[in-house]
Amino acid sequence: MFWEYWDPFEELERMRRRMRRLMKATFTGFEESFPVDISETDEDLIIKADLPGFDKDEISIKLTENTLEISAQHKEKKIEETERVYRAERRFGALRRFLTLPVEVDPDTAKAKLEKGILEIRVKKAKPSKKAKKVEIE
Repeated sequence: MFWEYWDPFEELERMRRRMRRLMKATFTGFEESFPVDISETDEDLIIKADLPGFDKDEISIKLTENTLEISAQHKEKKIEETERVYRAERRFGALRRFLTLPVEVDPDTAKAKLEKGILEIRVKKAKPSKKAKKVEIE
């Protein structure tokens, strides 16, 4: 019988996969994400992001005491009028990540380098305030 073989959860999973493919196809070329690792030493916070294929002038970094925004956008490549394109699979999309940092940092100490498609940002942790502040009760 039909209901003996029909699994509603399997049907929901198939629908989820279809929706995911549809959403991916709809938004391809717009903002996507990329993997980021965050680690720390005693003094520094280290952020590593995979951005293969991007040049350093195509990447923007905005850093505050507790947030980090990394965005990357390929510059459009002009095709010569004498060239014939048979297949064009390289995209000119944009990537962006907005992260809340696990500890406060000093943005003025940030240093970034891009090597073999990996962006590394090192920033000093903010010094904890040693001076206690007395708070009066109103």
